[in-house]
Amino acid sequence: MTSKPVSLDKPFTPVVYRDRAFISRTLVMPGGRLLNVSQHHIKAPDVQAQAFLDAHPDLERLPE
Repeated sequence: MTSKPVSLDKPFTPVVYRDRAFISRTLVMPGGRLLNVSQHHIKAPDVQAQAFLDAHPDLERLPE
């Protein structure tokens, strides 16, 4: 009997945020990575970006 390997990693669903302060701007994450706000919105493409955006005081997470 063979078993399939089980992945403990859940697929990441991008999260969208609304920027309450700016229509467009560039946010710089630690390490120099850039995230761009466009039309008051920014998407977190991964968990590191999501953690950074969750901590930002001008951003609010939009309902999924």
